[in-house]
Amino acid sequence: MPPLIAGVTLAVRKWGEGLGGWIGGFPWVAGPISFFIALEHGAAFVASTITSALLGSVGTMLFALIYAILSARLNWLPTVFISYGAFFVVALLSLGRDISLPAAVGLNLIVLTLVLYFFPKPKSKPDFRKQPSWDIPLRMLVATFFVVMLTQAADYLGPTWSGILTPFPIMTSTLAVFTHSQQGSDAAIRILYGLLLAGYGFVAFLVGVAWLVPQMPIGAAYGILTVSTMVVNGITIKLIR
Repeated sequence: MPPLIAGVTLAVRKWGEGLGGWIGGFPWVAGPISFFIALEHGAAFVASTITSALLGSVGTMLFALIYAILSARLNWLPTVFISYGAFFVVALLSLGRDISLPAAVGLNLIVLTLVLYFFPKPKSKPDFRKQPSWDIPLRMLVATFFVVMLTQAADYLGPTWSGILTPFPIMTSTLAVFTHSQQGSDAAIRILYGLLLAGYGFVAFLVGVAWLVPQMPIGAAYGILTVSTMVVNGITIKLIR
């Protein structure tokens, strides 16, 4: 996790918030969480979390939308807490829902497309600002803490909550908060839009976990899913603002 968050941050600085956010939207966080849950609890357990993960992913989309809307009016602290609240509202509403995998996939794709369509547009191009030396180490620490916490929580939460929390917006909130606090709302909006564009690949990744992981060795399955996610997301790269 530490080199991943550092790499995404450097990508944002080199290629801009849109492309950097798109790179950050790959399942860098949910993928390792899912992988280690599969190793520790078995393929059947992780496959049983996918419907809940797809519902939780809707919460991540609403997190990004609400953060983008509020970031122009509030500073990062109340914005991130209110946005986290939106995620957990979706999570609580998802509990006990008996929904099929195709229905969860369809809901996910519809919500993602609508959120992207109505996503606020940045008003100006943010100016480049040199970041402090502690910026990347702090991002690495925050993101790694969340990943460890969520993977350890799987021992106690069971497949439903483990699935819902797999797409918890760790990378999304880390990038949004640091970008918002250092470069302003427009930069945060750009990076969140890029993150959401990678959501189609994330849906493909989750469906692949449900189908492939129980059928083959875990390492091989996640290797195939990584490549497949990159292919799907490659289609969306032209939509980056």
